[in-house]
Amino acid sequence: MEVSRVEQRASIKISVLRGRNEMECHSEFGEALGNNALLYRPVARWVGKFQQERVSNRDEQHSGRQLSARTDLARAVIEQLTDEEWRWTLLS
Repeated sequence: MEVSRVEQRASIKISVLRGRNEMECHSEFGEALGNNALLYRPVARWVGKFQQERVSNRDEQHSGRQLSARTDLARAVIEQLTDEEWRWTLLS
């Protein structure tokens, strides 16, 4: 059975409330989920956030454009340059 990242974060939050540290949380995930468990670094980061009394276990919204918008713009610029200069090519 697969457990989502948000579900793992909820489990981390409960573990922090029980007084567990990063190593204990990570080892529990490793035992229960094997290769599907979060890596140590993200577990440690979330433990720290919950120890600082963070409430939500979801990612925060980020300002700015989405990554796909930037890559689409870059691709359009490159395609325009390749149209203008016939010796250039675009590898997909």
